[in-house]
Amino acid sequence: MRNQSPDRKQLVEQLISAGKYDEAWKIILKFIRKKPKDTYFLNEAARLARYEKKYQESKAYYQKILSLAPNDVVAWNGFGILSYEHGHYDEAEKYYKNAVRLLKNYPACHNNLGILLHKLYRHEEAIHHYQTALEQKPDHYEARYGLSAALAHIGRSEEAIRNLDYLVKHRPDDIRAQTALGMLLIQQGKYREGWPLYRGRYATNNAHAFAVSPRFNRPYWEGGDLTGKTILVFTEQGYGDEIQFSRYISRLKSEKGAAIVYFVSREETSSLFRTLPGVDLIIEKKQDTTYPNFHTWIMLLDLPYHFTDTSDPFAPLPDYLKIPETRKALPVAADLPRIGLVWKGNPQHKNDNYRSLPGLNALAPLWSVPGIAWFSLQKGAGEEEIEAASGQQPLTALGHTFNDYMDTAAAIAEMDLIITVDTSVAHLAGALNKACWVLIPAIGTDWRWSRTSSVTPWYPAMKLYHSRSDGEWHDAISAVRQSLEAWRNAWRPS
Repeated sequence: MRNQSPDRKQLVEQLISAGKYDEAWKIILKFIRKKPKDTYFLNEAARLARYEKKYQESKAYYQKILSLAPNDVVAWNGFGILSYEHGHYDEAEKYYKNAVRLLKNYPACHNNLGILLHKLYRHEEAIHHYQTALEQKPDHYEARYGLSAALAHIGRSEEAIRNLDYLVKHRPDDIRAQTALGMLLIQQGKYREGWPLYRGRYATNNAHAFAVSPRFNRPYWEGGDLTGKTILVFTEQGYGDEIQFSRYISRLKSEKGAAIVYFVSREETSSLFRTLPGVDLIIEKKQDTTYPNFHTWIMLLDLPYHFTDTSDPFAPLPDYLKIPETRKALPVAADLPRIGLVWKGNPQHKNDNYRSLPGLNALAPLWSVPGIAWFSLQKGAGEEEIEAASGQQPLTALGHTFNDYMDTAAAIAEMDLIITVDTSVAHLAGALNKACWVLIPAIGTDWRWSRTSSVTPWYPAMKLYHSRSDGEWHDAISAVRQSLEAWRNAWRPS
């Protein structure tokens, strides 16, 4: 039993919470020396060692506790957390389940199980444990956020929104919940409601921010008149985000009255954006970039909000990016329809497990459609698969020749059709108004795509093919093959 002085326990907890680990250790070790079987302070030692990233030391403490008290649920839960943090997911699941078996009313551990199962893409099981945590403790805000995220990932958007609405109402300082709610509302087309909430993605008080805002000593643009002013637009997030939302930069002069417009882009996309109308200067984002004078500035993905109440919120429609006339065309045969393929995205993307195809071989059903010249636009991960597939279907590899996104754009321009997973190539093809068929994952569907529709207002020449709810691609690829057969029969040389 944990029968130590409540004041002493409280002091240890306060010291740990304040980050005063050395002082906490002194008290903990003093008590352990006196009472080496005191499980309360052994648990505190294990926890503190875990905080200090001392895995083996923490593990030894938990093992000692459980040898003394096999039913110590705090130790089982803590051991589960330690295992989870070090990627030992099977062990973590076993330890968590031991804890909730011994103590069914243990909302913190049910939440931990939800987090683990969610990470393992076992969404329904995760939802069960999040819901159990909330049944036991309705104000368990972490469990409610986890539940909303798991629901959103498998397309149960209305339920996710209800839980996020609850969080925003009861925890108005939870910027993470506001941001997630914003993305779901945007996905539903509720732009005026969703886009202001989405600004939380770079908020300094959002511990889960996923965009970085620079610190300029200039006022942030909130949509006012720009007549006679210079505005700087700052890039953010991925290449696809840059390409999709760069369209709004072109409207700052014509609709907001800006005198001069600067766009800070990545080096890899800078040549592409130099074709963007209405932009006076493209500035490459680098560590030591020196910026010219400007009056006001804005993050790129905040721009759409200021055009959502116009008659054409998605304008300018493609093609708003161009290939310069001087750009040399690729030497590709023109006697057959040319199709460019991309089957993998960035492996570091948080949803890459569902967003990318298992491999090039997943597209093998398409090879049965005759009379097509296939080209690989794959760059990086996945390029190594091309040679292995040559026995089934030869592909002309182009990705290794790409040095920047203008190179990729030039290749896309030579194609008759692009078939790709949800990655930056899809956005580039869309921005060039090239016919593009995009494979969309049902799990973790990005907020910019509809979960059910085959069309998107962002890119008129684009068609969406959705995977099954379990993430399996067979049905979507079969639908692509069926469309491809009809497309091939209708194709005529230009």
